[in-house]
Amino acid sequence: MQRLLNSSALEAYETPALANIADQFKLDPTHNLTPIDYGDVCVNYWKDALGGPAPSSLMDLVSDDYKSSLVVQNPETSSPGMAFLLATIAGTPDWEDFWKQLRTNDVTVTNGWEAAYYGDFIAGGGTRPLVVSYASSPVAELIYADPPVDEPPTGVLLDSCFRQIEFAGVLAGTPHSSAAGKLIDFLLSDTFQNEIPMNMFMYPTSNTAQLPPEFVQHSELTDSPLSLSPSEIEANRQDWTERWVEIVLG
Repeated sequence: MQRLLNSSALEAYETPALANIADQFKLDPTHNLTPIDYGDVCVNYWKDALGGPAPSSLMDLVSDDYKSSLVVQNPETSSPGMAFLLATIAGTPDWEDFWKQLRTNDVTVTNGWEAAYYGDFIAGGGTRPLVVSYASSPVAELIYADPPVDEPPTGVLLDSCFRQIEFAGVLAGTPHSSAAGKLIDFLLSDTFQNEIPMNMFMYPTSNTAQLPPEFVQHSELTDSPLSLSPSEIEANRQDWTERWVEIVLG
C-alpha cells in the first residue's frame, strides 16, 4: 500500500460512501486509495486431527504438541505468507527466534495458499492439521462440504490473525476519472458490498452491508487483529523477507 501511495500512480477521489466506512479502514487520508473489503489471515486447524487442545497463541505453535503440524506459505511468493510473517513480527517477542523454533518444529513451507491448503493440509488429503489461511475459511468449508455438515470442521487461531484490507483507486492521468469515481461508488454500494462475503469470502467495509447467515453464525473475527503500519512494512519488507529466507530456507 505505502509503495503505491509513494508513487504518482493514483489521483485522489473522495467517494460520498466513505460516510458508511468505519475509521479503522480509512488508512489513506489523501483519498488515493478507498477501502473496499477486508479479511484476516490466520492459522486454521482441523478440529478432529489435533489429538489434543487447539493452539491458543502464536507461541503455542513452537511447542512439541504441534511438531510437524503446521504448513505456511513463503512470504516472497504468497500474500497470506507475507501476512503471517507480519503477524509474527507484530505478535511475538522475537520474531526471528520464533521462526528458528518453527523450523526446529518441522514447519512445512509452500509457494502458495493452494499448495498449502489443498496439498499438505488435511482439507486436501494431506497430513498437517494446521495451515495459514483465512478467518473465513471455516465458512467456506461449511458451505462447500460434501456431504453437508452442520458445523465447520476447521477453527481459527484468533491470536494469529493479521488484517488485510483491499483498496481501489483511480489511475492518475486517466481520461475517465468520472467513470472511475462512479465505479468506486458502486464498489461501496450495498448492491456490491452484500455480494462480497459469498463470492470473495472477504468482509465488506460498509457498515450498511448485510452479512449472510453463514457468516453471522460461523465466522470468527478477532476484535484485536495484529497490525503494522503501512509505512513500517514498506520500510522493512525487503529486509524482513530476506532474513526470513535465511532462517527458514537457508
